[in-house]
Amino acid sequence: MKRYDQLEITDSFMFAKVMSDKEICKATLEQILNIKIRDIKYLDYEETIQVAPGAKGVRLDIYVEDDKNTVFNLEMQTTSYAELPKRSRYYQDVIDLNIIEKGDTYDILGVSYVIFICTFDFFKKDRSVYEFENICVEDANIRLNDGTHKIFLNTKGDRDGIGRELQLLLDYFDGREPESKLARDMQKKVFEARGNDQWRREYMSYQMELNQQYKNGRAEGIEQGMKQGIEQGKKQGVQQATEDINKLIKVLLSQKKYDELEKMSEDKEYQNELMKKYNIIE
Repeated sequence: MKRYDQLEITDSFMFAKVMSDKEICKATLEQILNIKIRDIKYLDYEETIQVAPGAKGVRLDIYVEDDKNTVFNLEMQTTSYAELPKRSRYYQDVIDLNIIEKGDTYDILGVSYVIFICTFDFFKKDRSVYEFENICVEDANIRLNDGTHKIFLNTKGDRDGIGRELQLLLDYFDGREPESKLARDMQKKVFEARGNDQWRREYMSYQMELNQQYKNGRAEGIEQGMKQGIEQGKKQGVQQATEDINKLIKVLLSQKKYDELEKMSEDKEYQNELMKKYNIIE
């Protein structure tokens, strides 16, 4: 587990705390979307939204609304998961369902943005900004105009075509020294946050909660995943398959990759992808 005083802006916990500063959050959204926002209010800051009993809840890093009822979900992503686009779809659906609970008609659904700040190029096209809207397949000039937007920022991408302030912001997220006022404000907030004892206790509690969830709820799934992997590996030998899975679990546990642990227990193909990713198998 990373020590609290080692957390950087790209760590989800620290990112959420920095973005809890209203002016920083508002300025960040303005730079990303190239718009002016008069005011924002926090809706379910760092809360888990549960849209129905038994449904998968989602813990949103930053969930805010502006004075025009436009909703923004802002997330930091440092791990490239194959299902990231579907995660953005699910976040969008959860936000819509959370909003519509407050009203009786679809008219209440306004414009909404799901924004992922990625420290990697998911789409491999060297762009810094990938923005998606629903358009007609037969005629790209026809837009559905359902008000939904999904944006993937790439800190590793080509900076051509984006504003200078956003360039500097992405540079900062990519680990470079802060050169813009907004980036310097963020860095100052990071330093302040590291000295916040209350947030330090929250971080420790959060990590303990993740560890407990793994021990109580995920061990069974991982055990099942091991059984599946062993069955799959019979052709190469049960013993070798078991050793490979144990190696993978140790690697993921050491790096606190709980999402990957959970998914590998449900998806044998993903388990093999992880084996190759961590050089356990060729």
